[in-house]
Amino acid sequence: MEKIKIPTSFNIELDFETPEFHKRFFAWIIDFAILFAYYIIITKILKKISAAHTPSDDDLPFLYNMSAVDLLFFLPLLLYHLVCEISMNGQSIGKKVIGIKVIGEDGGRAFLYQYLIRWLIRPFDFMFTLGLGALLTAVISKKNQRLGDMAAGTLVIKTRIDTDINDTVFFELTDEYKPRFPEVMRLSDRDMNTIKGVLNNTARYNNFDVAERLSDKIRTVLNITEYMEAVVFLETLLKDYNYYSNRD
Repeated sequence: MEKIKIPTSFNIELDFETPEFHKRFFAWIIDFAILFAYYIIITKILKKISAAHTPSDDDLPFLYNMSAVDLLFFLPLLLYHLVCEISMNGQSIGKKVIGIKVIGEDGGRAFLYQYLIRWLIRPFDFMFTLGLGALLTAVISKKNQRLGDMAAGTLVIKTRIDTDINDTVFFELTDEYKPRFPEVMRLSDRDMNTIKGVLNNTARYNNFDVAERLSDKIRTVLNITEYMEAVVFLETLLKDYNYYSNRD
C-alpha cells in the first residue's frame, strides 16, 4: 500500500491510497472467474444449437449465421472490462468486491477516452505478456500503474467507504430544490470532479483541513461572502452545479 498525493486545479493536494498488489490480483481473479463461467455456459449453448442442425450439402447460410451468433455471444468477453468501468464508475465486478476503483490522475472520475485507452492496452498488459507487463509496471512505477494506466493517465485506488454523495458529479435533485450559488457555473466539470474528490477524501480520512482550504479558495475565486461549514458548502456547490447543468 502506498499513499500518493495528487495536485488539483485549486493548488490543493488530495491523498489517495493505492491498493496492495494482491488486492488487484484478487479482483482480476474474480473477473476472470466470471468471464470463464460465461465462456463455459455460452460454449455449451452454441454446441447445442449446432447439434440441433442436420448437416446438408448446402450449409453455408447456416455457417454464416452461426458465425454471427458466435460473435454476438462472445462480444461480452471482449467488452466486459470497458463496459463495466464506464457504467460502474471505474469498477468491474471484481474491483467492486475487493474495494478498488479507477480514477483519473487529477483525482476526479476518469473520462470515457481514458477507460477506452486502458481497455485497448489491456492485451499488452495481460495477454501478450502473460501478465508480466502489468505485474512489472505496477510494481516498478511510482504510482503502481500498469501500462494501460500510464497511457490513459489513470490510477487504481482503494475505496474504503461509501459517501453521502453519489459516486459521480451528476445526480438527481428533487423538484423542490432551490440553488444557492449561481456563481458555481464559472467552474468546469474538472473543477467539480476535484470538489467531489475532496469530499470523498474528507470522508475517507476525516481530514477536514483540505475541505476547509478548498472552500476558502473557491469563495475567493467566485467572490462568495456567505459562510457555510466547509463540507456543507462543497456539497451545496455540487448540487447547484447539477441544478444549473440540467436545467432546460
